Amino acid sequence: MQYFTDASAGLREAFEREVLSWPDVSVQTTFGCPSYRVADARFAVLSDQGVSLTCLPDDERRSLAATHQLRPFVADGRAVASWTTVSVTPETVDSLLPAVRQGYEAARSV
Repeated sequence: MQYFTDASAGLREAFEREVLSWPDVSVQTTFGCPSYRVADARFAVLSDQGVSLTCLPDDERRSLAATHQLRPFVADGRAVASWTTVSVTPETVDSLLPAVRQGYEAARSV
């Protein structure tokens, strides 16, 4: 199954405009999706499901839940419960960037 399609290309462009300016960020592929890493730890994955934050501290997850609907990433019918996924558009991705930054900082300190 394909989890990242051309439909998400605009989201990728908007997301990368900010995230790729952060120190030591690299892009790899996970489940066929762009995956963002720092210090050899993944902190975000983009898919048609939205932005999945893979290293988000619990307090930031609770804060994010107050402003966004959260759900797990689903691959092959199985939920990856530890990944916090938020559906955003290229126009609304900026609202998620503070949480992405928190995940980045958490991954960086691992």
